[in-house]
Amino acid sequence: MSLNKIIAFFILFICLPILANNSFLQVDSAKIAYKKGNFKKAISIYESILSNNVESAGIYYNLGNAYFKNNDIGMAILYYEKAKKLNAEDEDLVTNLKIANQRIEDKIDPAPELFLKQWKKSIFDLMNEKQWSVFLIALFAFALFLISLYLISSNKKLKQLGFFGGALFLILSVCIYFIASKKHDEAINSNEAIIVTPSSNVNSSPSEKGTKLFILHEGTKVKIMEENDNYTEIKIANDNVGWIKSAALRKI
Repeated sequence: MSLNKIIAFFILFICLPILANNSFLQVDSAKIAYKKGNFKKAISIYESILSNNVESAGIYYNLGNAYFKNNDIGMAILYYEKAKKLNAEDEDLVTNLKIANQRIEDKIDPAPELFLKQWKKSIFDLMNEKQWSVFLIALFAFALFLISLYLISSNKKLKQLGFFGGALFLILSVCIYFIASKKHDEAINSNEAIIVTPSSNVNSSPSEKGTKLFILHEGTKVKIMEENDNYTEIKIANDNVGWIKSAALRKI
């Protein structure tokens, strides 16, 4: 290892605890500001923490609460959704997101989906990316155990169990791998966004000259289809498509 790498590693080793401690202090300061009703200060502190590449379901959730108390519904829903991607089982989060969604002005009936697509989505949403990854590792480890049983056992029944069980769990592992991989891609390359401006025109083309198709208000979730300079093509729940100014939305 070169001297420069050793120095860099030493600096990182020294700085990490300091940065972690500073983040804890900032979280405490944000919580105090929130309790005192100073929601703008709490928002500023939480945003500062996130700017240091710190990602946490708790911070996203608390930031969403601060924005909600500050009557900024669009940003509140944005951070509730970010928190949900990391911890979908949090009952308080689910409840607060539901309450925030009730404040959205746009009431869009979703387009009907085929049963097979609904069933597939329900399976993918059973767990988050990390949980699917842990499940994959457990399945693969058990598959290796069964294969080992087949290879080393002299008992006919155990060899059959090891062979067929190992094959089954290997196939399951491959299936779970694709699910975990898709969840990872969704987490890294989100194609969903939240409208964060009070109201925004959706046009037929990426231009002010395009025909105005409809208006969306803050808090509405959209799917990103394409990005073009200062405009983004979006699809809403009822499958209507149009172009909106990119500044009007934030990716989840």
